[in-house]
Amino acid sequence: MLDLPQTLTLRMNTEQLEAFCRHLATHAPGSEQHLAALTALQSFIAAGAGPDEQARPAYQTARQTLERHIEQARARLLQGNAQRLLLALQQRDAAAIAALYHPLSRSGFWEVMTQAAAMLDDDSLAAVAQWARRWLQDAKQRGEQASGFPDAIDFHKAGIDVAQYTALDDVQRCIGGLLP
Repeated sequence: MLDLPQTLTLRMNTEQLEAFCRHLATHAPGSEQHLAALTALQSFIAAGAGPDEQARPAYQTARQTLERHIEQARARLLQGNAQRLLLALQQRDAAAIAALYHPLSRSGFWEVMTQAAAMLDDDSLAAVAQWARRWLQDAKQRGEQASGFPDAIDFHKAGIDVAQYTALDDVQRCIGGLLP
């Protein structure tokens, strides 16, 4: 006996999709999970729809609906990250900055950093830049001393978290481009 692949057909109209997206917005445990769920749904629908179906207006409307919800979720996630980064910058908390830096792409971090920097006045921004510069100089000096070799840095031996160094280096670079 030949086993034929079984198929499952799912049907959803625009109103149902819209309602489901709103449901996800209120029931996801956090912004990251909300965005991940929407992105997974988008991928699932795209993978399950054949080329003929993707050309239909109903598919295009569904795609646009999902893209709108994904963009809204992404904006909320970035805004939340910008608020957390602002607090970490104000508290001069390198570990908290690195914790926000790690899960984001570099361009995502720069976008969040730019949003956070916009919430600071020029004097506060300059003070953060000075703190980051000093932190980086101190870390580099300690790393060079721990290395024992000229022109070599050993962050591990110096007890410096490389993730913090990398995050603060990007903070300094981003702020440097924003200061007059």
